[in-house]
Amino acid sequence: MAFSHQQLLTHPSGLKNHLQAASWVVAVSGGLDSMCLLHSIVQLSQHCPCPPLRVLHVNHDLHLKADQWQQEVEAQCLRYGVTCISQKVHLCPIMQREQGLEAAARSARYSVFEQQLQAGDVLLLGQHADDQTETLFLRLLRGAGVSGLRAIPWQRALGLGLLVRPLLNLSQAHLYDYASKYQLTWCEDPSNQNTHFDRNYLRHKVMPSLRGRWPALDQRVATTAAVMADTQILLDEVASHDLAFLAKNEQVIQCLPLKNLKALSRARRHNLLRYWFDQNHVPTLDYAAMQRLDKDFLYSEVDAQPYLKLGDWCLRRHQGHLHLMPAPKKQSSVLEPWVCLIQSQMLLSGSIALTDGFLCSQKNQSIGMLLAPGDVLKQCFRVGGERFKPSGRKHSQSLKKLLQEAKVPVWERDHLPLFYVNGELAMVADLWVVSGFETEVGTPAWCWQKAT
Repeated sequence: MAFSHQQLLTHPSGLKNHLQAASWVVAVSGGLDSMCLLHSIVQLSQHCPCPPLRVLHVNHDLHLKADQWQQEVEAQCLRYGVTCISQKVHLCPIMQREQGLEAAARSARYSVFEQQLQAGDVLLLGQHADDQTETLFLRLLRGAGVSGLRAIPWQRALGLGLLVRPLLNLSQAHLYDYASKYQLTWCEDPSNQNTHFDRNYLRHKVMPSLRGRWPALDQRVATTAAVMADTQILLDEVASHDLAFLAKNEQVIQCLPLKNLKALSRARRHNLLRYWFDQNHVPTLDYAAMQRLDKDFLYSEVDAQPYLKLGDWCLRRHQGHLHLMPAPKKQSSVLEPWVCLIQSQMLLSGSIALTDGFLCSQKNQSIGMLLAPGDVLKQCFRVGGERFKPSGRKHSQSLKKLLQEAKVPVWERDHLPLFYVNGELAMVADLWVVSGFETEVGTPAWCWQKAT
């Protein structure tokens, strides 16, 4: 059946449920798909009440005709009487080098989408059934699991709004017929013919043969994607239950007990970890990396210090727990000391700013040191061999032993500030005050607080 604008409302996954949106934002590249989508939306708005409409064009500046395509989209919007917002983007060179041109362009494009969407907006994209089939095959060839084989979802949250793909049930042939019927013009990107790119190779070299042998290929792929989507929902429900059980006694959701993780079957454990990563917006590990995670974090020697970087996050192990935390920022190999002369005005202010936090004056604090005008205060970091007698103890002990006793994670120990007053160690972070530097009850004590 030929495509018409009425199908945007009558199809089960169409726009009928989005008629009360704050506005419809149509992403228009200038290609066949998006120009057909824009025309059909304009036609629909002329026959029934629709939300306010605007167009968003992202200029990737990757082709000599990129500015010309932008002008053509803007001119078409002017003819339709629709507001057009054009934005030129610059691709991240690091992402382009590590993940490829297509991934970098997509990241830049979706960043613009998020910035432009306001609360209640619905972003409409022109992806179609052929895109769905190509995406599923690409992910299959990359070894994707259930989540990846869901391929392109009909809709999902994006920023403050919602992303919807109303043409996902239509083939590109349907769109060619639609464009011919209404004599639409569009921009042809010559890079779409370059079979060096995986998607183009599939599109031009592989898919025609497959569709010739199996004419219902796209419908079967759509069914597989739908089944995988349902399966992923079930897996997420199981993982949510497992995460609630494992993390019920933990202070933060970024910490999981290894003993309980080991008690799960491998498949269930990996399902939980993928869900855990996704909940914290962490890049998901592939199958091989998940096996290595088991080996390095669950079954390595007790004194090992495994570390795994996951984008802006990292995975560590400490005291029988798996810790997910922001990856440390690059620091110079030498942590510079900080020195100042204590003055009366500083003491009266109740706060002393440091490079990585601050000292504040508080009463009735058990871990706080005494400061007086004229004292020379120095903040530095451990170099090894430090010993002192913590307040309330009978004997001095090595800082190394005290840190082990306090179960301070290994990766934090070299970054804990040591405070010296007039050349003598007076306090270690917010952990110990050295005997002789305590304050009397009711007297303000100077406590360290880490910058957040």
